Amino acid sequence: MITSVNNPRVKEIVRLQTKSSQRKRSGLFCVETERELRRAIAAGFQITDSYVCPELYRGQMPPAGYTVVSEPVLRKIAYRENPQGLVVVMRAKTTPLAQAPRDGMIVVLSALEKPGNIGAILRSADAAGAGAVMIDQCDFDVFNPNTVRASTGAVFSLPIVCADRETLIDCFKQRGTKIIALSPDGSIDYTQADLGGDAALVLGAEAEGLDAAWRDAADLLVRIAMRGTVDSLNVSVSAALVMFEAVRVK
Repeated sequence: MITSVNNPRVKEIVRLQTKSSQRKRSGLFCVETERELRRAIAAGFQITDSYVCPELYRGQMPPAGYTVVSEPVLRKIAYRENPQGLVVVMRAKTTPLAQAPRDGMIVVLSALEKPGNIGAILRSADAAGAGAVMIDQCDFDVFNPNTVRASTGAVFSLPIVCADRETLIDCFKQRGTKIIALSPDGSIDYTQADLGGDAALVLGAEAEGLDAAWRDAADLLVRIAMRGTVDSLNVSVSAALVMFEAVRVK
């Protein structure tokens, strides 16, 4: 049983939870709910360590071989404000581009920075039946705690590919995948665009939008009409609208 918040293992987990560099260097990340744990295990993610606080844990399936920790320790290593008494360290994995699905809808995230938005997009992509989510940064921190939480486990169930922008564009062109870029100044409303077939829906950051490379590579530049005073939507909302329109017209 670990009772000291100054225990070296405790300090290591805190670094893992709070520092992107530590997650990238170690190839590890944490989950804190049974739902996340079940979905991660079902997707083939491996547990390296697990910690349970009996005073806080009310779940049904603690991982085998877990370490018991005191409540102060659990609250120290948990990222969530109201922890459920469980912190499990798992080994990260993503999908190589060559092994990613080619058919149907692929969602591409370009220069997105807010983990909560990324997690929400993953959740919607899973619900809409997207084949994969691709991120145009090779060293992207996929398993940020806020991404894991906002995705409600979709970060595990979806194939996620990290590759540079030029590689992704070349891959789509070679495969004949239609590139659909979402932009406020798109030439056609998304409800009127041909969203069917094998397509890559490319989403950029809310502030900067898509860079010239994606815009030039796009076969379609689509927009969402704004009818009020605001000139843009949250990127996760925009993504959900277009993804489910693609499902509707399929």
